Amino acid sequence: MTLQLIYAWAKKIHRLAMWFAILLGVPLALTGVMMESESLSLWSAGMDWGYKVRELHRLVSTKFALVLAIMMITGLLMWAIPRILSKRAQSKLS
Repeated sequence: MTLQLIYAWAKKIHRLAMWFAILLGVPLALTGVMMESESLSLWSAGMDWGYKVRELHRLVSTKFALVLAIMMITGLLMWAIPRILSKRAQSKLS
């Protein structure tokens, strides 16, 4: 597998992971605000949502962390591969 192919796959995976991070980030932010805000926390507890909000936040956060780790790895590849290829090209010219 060539570095150009790895770069192309990393870019596709990174873009897909970005969309998953956005989709997972919205409920994560909403449940986080509901738990942090005293008035929203009392409101959700009054509707018997307190446990459900915490559980949803916990479930989404683990998936978000996995997606974020994938984005970090693919982002590192997308950063490193052009530098490796440019160093190879410079060494061939010398």
